Amino acid sequence: MQSGNLPLWVKQALDSAPEEIETYIYGEDIDVEIPPAYDTFPKLLLRNSKEIGNKTALREKKHGIWQRITWKDYLENVKKFSLGLIALGFQEDDKITLVGDNRPEWLYAYLAAEAAKGIPFGVYQDNLAEQLLPLIQNSGSRWIYCEDQEQTDKVLSILDELPEVSRIIVKDWTGMWRYRDNPMLISVDKVMELGEELGKKEPGLFEENLNSQSKDDVACFATSSGTTGVPKCVMLSYENMMFMGLALQKVVSMSIEEDYFSFLPLAWIGEQMMVFSCGLTTGFRVNFYEEPETVNNDLREVGPTIMFGPPRIWRDMLAEVQVKIADAGMLKRKIYDMAMKIGYTCVDREFKGQEISAYMKFARQLAYYIVFRPILDKLGLKRIRHAFTGGAQVSVDDFRMLRAMGVNMKQIYGQTEISGISCLHRDGDVDPWTSGKPLPRTVIAITKRGEIISKSPAVMLGYYDRPYEDDVVDGWLYSGDMGMVDAKGHLVVVDRLADVITLQDGTLVSPQHLENRLKFSPYVREAMILDNGRPYVTAILNIHFENVAKWAEDNNIPFTGYMDLSQKTEVYDLLESVVREVNKNLQESMKIRKFISLYKEFDPDDEEMTRTRKLRRGLIRERYREVIEALYTDAEEIDFVGEIKYEDGTRDQVQVRMKIRRVE
Repeated sequence: MQSGNLPLWVKQALDSAPEEIETYIYGEDIDVEIPPAYDTFPKLLLRNSKEIGNKTALREKKHGIWQRITWKDYLENVKKFSLGLIALGFQEDDKITLVGDNRPEWLYAYLAAEAAKGIPFGVYQDNLAEQLLPLIQNSGSRWIYCEDQEQTDKVLSILDELPEVSRIIVKDWTGMWRYRDNPMLISVDKVMELGEELGKKEPGLFEENLNSQSKDDVACFATSSGTTGVPKCVMLSYENMMFMGLALQKVVSMSIEEDYFSFLPLAWIGEQMMVFSCGLTTGFRVNFYEEPETVNNDLREVGPTIMFGPPRIWRDMLAEVQVKIADAGMLKRKIYDMAMKIGYTCVDREFKGQEISAYMKFARQLAYYIVFRPILDKLGLKRIRHAFTGGAQVSVDDFRMLRAMGVNMKQIYGQTEISGISCLHRDGDVDPWTSGKPLPRTVIAITKRGEIISKSPAVMLGYYDRPYEDDVVDGWLYSGDMGMVDAKGHLVVVDRLADVITLQDGTLVSPQHLENRLKFSPYVREAMILDNGRPYVTAILNIHFENVAKWAEDNNIPFTGYMDLSQKTEVYDLLESVVREVNKNLQESMKIRKFISLYKEFDPDDEEMTRTRKLRRGLIRERYREVIEALYTDAEEIDFVGEIKYEDGTRDQVQVRMKIRRVE
């Protein structure tokens, strides 16, 4: 990494660095070419239809049966949808907001808007109406795609504040017979019917639109993380998105025969990255679940070869395994423990770059086929070749456990603003404490203040709704994350710069690290470490209701609901054992001295978390200020007036007495 031996593109990047940097790393010196003939997503779709038209592009489960959609079908649906939009008055640079579950029609609407020279903008389907409003307004959307009545009702409830909206396109009209006369609403089928008619009148229009676009055009808007407020509209070009996908494939083998299971919200950049940036360039199959309630069963039926998910997905899977093993008989538990010991021994040697003996390799294979393979089969992971985790740093414990069970897990690092990925592990060079190395043609630098900055062709064009609030300076993206580079040239992500805690004695504490260690327990759903400028570390914990409820039933502990269960003395004893276990591996000044079990879960609907389940720490600190202050007094409990939300959406105030537990 000496400056004299640097590739020209790295030298040029470093010369343009906006401030002095402490250190840097860069990816492989490999050309990542975007063919001019296929430099947009719609052009790639057209290519795939011509070259592999009869192969399966998408699979959707309906009424328990998997339905096959070929690349020719895929193109035909997008073409009809695109021309239908134009027939309705869709114009160049128009924006369309997409809100709904993972369905082929979501993809059709996305690509149709692009093919009509417009801009799609996916938003999370579990947003409340009041959360959707600023997103639609800030994006300038004139069109909205809604999957069903639930999403349509949200939009209709705020329509008076959206005078620019021209039409609402609805896929599923079940239960919507009262809406038939609403002139704002139109069905997907009707849009496609109009498109088919326009296609007959102007047979070359679709291809003409495709040929008039290039990699420099805006491909989509995507939401930023939103940890500090309303998510921003990140503008990503086709070059941004396609470079990231093609660069990823330079270091991770992907083929047309892969199966990808799409179950995470399509509004998330990680899902768009896999479905569009990788799916369209490789031509692999994308599979959709039937209903959100059937995801686990559908995942097992698909048996994907590639899977991407945030830490909470992997944590939920492992929590299920941990609970079931705890309920198993003694013999099964002992066999499982022996297998895990073998798995941990092997992966820990791999992490250190040490040789694994022939005996241990054999023992590992035996453990895999006898113990782990049946478990992975039940989870739907038996065929996995590449498993990625991103959106936040996964727990080291979860990472080790998955690798020990035979899952080829890799940590990635990135942001929406860099099209999803800037760093990831390579096969044979994996470390649970790091995020691997940069993608090809990507430079990562650490500034003097410890901030991670990145330069890559995948860096965004800017924020559409906040043109003067730009995190990109001279092509360098400022992440707001604190990091360092280890001896192997891997990026180590410490935490958000704004979130790192400094105790009174000057000790620096990474909340994310401690929170991940706490969440390794199957009984802790969420955790927040507190607090800056204090004499010691404390925590607010959310119990994992399903697992703790099962534990309480097994131990004959009666309860009436989450609030009641969270305040049981026995549950506090259980959580204290979790905290003590975490404290064992911490230096004295970093140990968690007190905790409280919150009467409710942190909830995105209460704006305490983002839709990707990142904590909004500032809001939580303000909302639970009394609770936090009590943690730094001699109080053993606190009376708190809070709010709860019922399943029907209504809210009510409750007065709850929460215990404060000291951990000696």
